[in-house]
Amino acid sequence: KALERCGFTVKKAPKGQTMKATINESNAWKPDLHMCIHTNAGGGAGTMCMVHSAASENMKYAKPIYEAVQAVTPGKTDYGVKVQPQWAELNSTNAIAVYTEVDFHDNKTIAKWLIENPTTVGEAFAKGVCKAFGVTYKAPAEPSPKQDVFYRVQVGAYSDRKNAEAFLKQVQAAGFTNAFIVEVKK
Repeated sequence: KALERCGFTVKKAPKGQTMKATINESNAWKPDLHMCIHTNAGGGAGTMCMVHSAASENMKYAKPIYEAVQAVTPGKTDYGVKVQPQWAELNSTNAIAVYTEVDFHDNKTIAKWLIENPTTVGEAFAKGVCKAFGVTYKAPAEPSPKQDVFYRVQVGAYSDRKNAEAFLKQVQAAGFTNAFIVEVKK
């Protein structure tokens, strides 16, 4: 959502899709950037980005993504951007690929944070991608007031139901078709 709001066209692999299918789909779609977003395990704490090679074109995308995501995640080990040519999503995709391990899900505190903050992580990715492409990041609109709150306007109160029904007809005839009668006990 954040990338689309910033003007990017996004295609996301369906949940549970195999890596091979994802790579084939990416190559057929021909994106400018292929991003793999994962969480890590193994007892660490921090974000890591991986690329196929240290070529400047790879680093142009990986460094700002790494910096933006690392800035928001709780793990602060500076793993940086690593060259990992053995990973299929880096060596088999035709597009520039950045493989990000957001943080470590086997750390209970970090796992809880990851579960509770997907929007924060998504916005960080959008900031990094925008910086890499030289596009202005567009922050989300301020949240609107609670959607479960609404306000009613009462037009009249009557002790006789017939009078209430007569006035309801007048109000509806005036164009307020959503008007209705509510019975309230004294």
